[in-house]
Amino acid sequence: MNHRSLIGLVLGLAVITPGCSASLAYHDRPGRYVAYSAFDEGYRLGYDDGRNAGYRDLGRPYRRNFWDDGRYRRGDYGYRRHFGPRSEYAAGYRSGYERGYDDRRSGDREYHRRR
Repeated sequence: MNHRSLIGLVLGLAVITPGCSASLAYHDRPGRYVAYSAFDEGYRLGYDDGRNAGYRDLGRPYRRNFWDDGRYRRGDYGYRRHFGPRSEYAAGYRSGYERGYDDRRSGDREYHRRR
C-alpha cells in the first residue's frame, strides 16, 4: 500500500467512525431498544415476564416472593451465549422481573426500561 492510499484510508475511517458511534447515542428513543450487556438483555426479557406475572396475579393478594416462579428462580430463561456472562444475564432478568411485576401491579401502563 503506498503512502497516498494509506492517507486516504485513514481519512476515510476518520470520517466514517464518528457517524457510526453517534448512532449509538439514540438508543433511548421510544420504540427502539439496544442492549449493551448481558444484564440489559436479561432485564428486558425479565421485565416482560414480570409484567405478565403481575397481570396473572391481578385480583390476588400481592406477593413479593418470586421464588415460586421457576423462570425467576433460574434467572436464565431466554439466555443465549452471545449475550455474555450468564450470571449477569440472570441478575438483569431478576431485576427486570421485579420491576415489571411491580409496575403491572401498581397499574403503571408505561413500559419502563432500566436507566
